[in-house]
Amino acid sequence: MDYSKIIGSNIRYERKRRGMTIDDFARVIGMAPGFLGLIERGQRGTSMVNLVAIADFFGLSMDQLIREDISSGTSFKSVKMTKSEKDRKALLSMVSVMSDEKIQILTANAKILNKYDIGELIKPMKMDEEY
Repeated sequence: MDYSKIIGSNIRYERKRRGMTIDDFARVIGMAPGFLGLIERGQRGTSMVNLVAIADFFGLSMDQLIREDISSGTSFKSVKMTKSEKDRKALLSMVSVMSDEKIQILTANAKILNKYDIGELIKPMKMDEEY
């Protein structure tokens, strides 16, 4: 999911809904118009401080600004994740609370794993399952 595009689209929609030019809105929130344009086009992210200021100005929650298509009323909360996306998210969560020693072991194993072709790794596993 491309949150930058969702956020940018929501900012542009809310700004235009209020009849504000990009220059006017940039001045109000203390941002350069060019930078705001990049954010609105989803080409650039911005700090949490800026996102909070934008959400507050529009009277939106951060959740609405980040996870909803405000113009259509569609929520992206229920978007289905693939198994790989779920696995990546779970892995990141586990890694975030690991000790330094475990991180070093995991990193060493990941480096070794990246040296192999996936077919080479799966083939021995399938042979073991047959016995």
